[in-house]
Amino acid sequence: MYRDRFSDRIKYYIADDEWIVAETEYDPEKNLMYETLFALTSGKMGNRATHPEGFIRRELPANYVHGVFDRSEAFQRELCNTPNWNLLKMYYKTEPIGPESGRELKDFIRILDMKHGFVATHYITIASDGRETLIESIKLLSRSDPECARLRFYVTPLNYGGLLEFENIIDATVTNFMDYPRFRVKHLNTREIGPLEDSGIYVQSETRDFLLPLTTVADVKVTDQAGNDIIGCRQYRGHGEQAVEFFDARVAEGMTICVDKFVAVVSGRDGGNTKQIAEEKLRRFMCKSFEAEIGSQGKIYADYWKRANIVIEGDPRLQLAIRFNLFHLMSTPNPGDNRTNIGAKLMHGEEYGGHAFWDTEIFMLPFFTLVFPEIAKNLVEYRYLLLDAARRNAEKWGQKGARYPWESADTGDEECPDWTIEGDGTCYRCTVAEQEVHVTADIIYGGLQYFHLTGDMEYYENNLLEMLAETARFWNSRIEYNSAKDCYEITGITGPDEWHEAVSNNAYTNYIAKWNMLTAVKHLREYKAYNPDKCRKLFEKLDLDETELEHVEKNAAKIFIPVKEGLIEQFEGYFNLKDHEIYEWDKNKMPVIPKELKGVKRADTTIIKQADVVMLLFLFDEEFDAVTKRINFDFYEKRTLHRSSLSPSIYCIMGLRVGESERAYDYLCRSAFVDIDNNQGNTREGIHAASAGGTWQALVFGYGGLSIKNDQLHFSPRLHEKWTRIRFSIVWKGDLIDIEICKDSVKLFSRRTQWSYFVDGKEHKAEIINE
Repeated sequence: MYRDRFSDRIKYYIADDEWIVAETEYDPEKNLMYETLFALTSGKMGNRATHPEGFIRRELPANYVHGVFDRSEAFQRELCNTPNWNLLKMYYKTEPIGPESGRELKDFIRILDMKHGFVATHYITIASDGRETLIESIKLLSRSDPECARLRFYVTPLNYGGLLEFENIIDATVTNFMDYPRFRVKHLNTREIGPLEDSGIYVQSETRDFLLPLTTVADVKVTDQAGNDIIGCRQYRGHGEQAVEFFDARVAEGMTICVDKFVAVVSGRDGGNTKQIAEEKLRRFMCKSFEAEIGSQGKIYADYWKRANIVIEGDPRLQLAIRFNLFHLMSTPNPGDNRTNIGAKLMHGEEYGGHAFWDTEIFMLPFFTLVFPEIAKNLVEYRYLLLDAARRNAEKWGQKGARYPWESADTGDEECPDWTIEGDGTCYRCTVAEQEVHVTADIIYGGLQYFHLTGDMEYYENNLLEMLAETARFWNSRIEYNSAKDCYEITGITGPDEWHEAVSNNAYTNYIAKWNMLTAVKHLREYKAYNPDKCRKLFEKLDLDETELEHVEKNAAKIFIPVKEGLIEQFEGYFNLKDHEIYEWDKNKMPVIPKELKGVKRADTTIIKQADVVMLLFLFDEEFDAVTKRINFDFYEKRTLHRSSLSPSIYCIMGLRVGESERAYDYLCRSAFVDIDNNQGNTREGIHAASAGGTWQALVFGYGGLSIKNDQLHFSPRLHEKWTRIRFSIVWKGDLIDIEICKDSVKLFSRRTQWSYFVDGKEHKAEIINE
């Protein structure tokens, strides 16, 4: 057990190995990867797993706060890197103590405990003169006080004694993209630093664009083994934009002292005096014992895991990877805030600026809808709150209604730049915001799926219907009539496959746009019959009438769609491109670009980046027959390189649906291990959030075979041959249901209602369990 490598002071809190991701050797070259893997989130902030002892050669310290964005000199509004509180430096006779400070490091281990939500570290550092210091620590971001965090260090001088010196630091010099000079931006101005009353330090900052205030406060306690306060000298020192509190403690050889650092970070998004609020939160947090805090942390995560856990018997390594994905995905959103969404890299790194993409609705939202519907409600309401911004975006492009941006932050305006620069200085035109218009329909697809699965009439009546109307208006103004073909087209677009830009009639985009328009008409008419008075008010608000609905319906019916039977052309002209197939796979069983294509422009070939037509078949599964699915899966799989982490999970699900179980398993592993194995080489930039959500869908919708038909649960399970059992839970109509699938049975265990469910068409009844 990994916990056996820790002392009794810490091992008591650590879970069994099936809940542990471990770093068993210290390699400075892997620091940035582990900073992402071991990052923690509280629901209000996220903090990368840098080493608090400091003096690290390669590190990217970052603390992100939900909803705190700024642009300044950047290409776009970015989630701001706020003052770094994760610093507690240690010295003996001015020599630093830490992982990279001595001549030798031994017994190193650092673990992420996903069951309880903390990071623990153990090592012995040996100084140049032979002094040995044992360091053990636990770090957690509080789930019960989500604006607070705590570091606990146990420090033991093993073969010496004397005066140990420490620095409690809040560093406000941090920037975004600290190791990319070309992109480096400081988003916060430091307004004031200083000592708190009695003890502790603070930094007051504000964003440069909107002057949003933010205060970071920190304090420390130092005790001996009997719990006595042993801080000696304690002095405040301000070093530029660093607030520093120096303190020391005299320690005998072999004596263990406990150093606790307490932190609170408060933004001005909810108003009030941030410094006063932060200090009040800090003082309350400091009154809570470590045992009480870690106990409440464990209890909250136990409640999370009761819903989110997936058990796979017979595949322990995959089991760990699944929990890793779910841990980070479920920990990140703010459960009480519908003004924030989920960034494509969660709150674990700065790539994509913390922006929301179609990733949320298509890849992550199904997980939250069926496991944490209260969080899903926030995510769908976020889009409604930014509907006016979508209207502005449509107007900017000379269109009507509401056109949602490709990248969205706090204002809802388009954050994807028109021009951007690569790390090598190459400047290029970025057409994504202009061409990937499918995002508007993706958002509606997610919102409608949320409504169908939850029955949330409040959201449907007050939010979704208006969004349906306005997005249908957008599409009706975006489509173009081709008199020669007597049909409507959508030209100059990019589908999910981003390697083929400015194409015409991308099958995915045309299909989902048509669906968006017809679905809007259907629901608005049905609601008019259901609640004519309220619907009349909505129509008046939008200046909408039946004539316009008829116009939308008529035009949607004439949108060009490739034939639904047989091979679907990804876009007009795709079949005329130079055709190539993939014939080589790497050690992860993922495709390698054909050698003859090196140096060839990808847009001139049929090789694609990610699921496109196959994505269409996945989302609209019931609208395509088995033969069509099989033909298109076989054709496009041979031409898909999966250079987007969004792709493997979709090919996993569709592989299962067409009977390719072994290839499906390879895709599942590619999706599940994308970060834990760093198989895309960019884990340092943050967690692949869409891949995490797609992994859950692959297990539940793919291997579990769950689908919702006629408002009832249906299962067509496809367990992998090495698995003996899979177990997961969903929230169905407010009832928490456990689903257990074995080779020859599917059982449901509910808390309130004896639901009917269907396994390969045969009806069964759930068992009610008492808790």
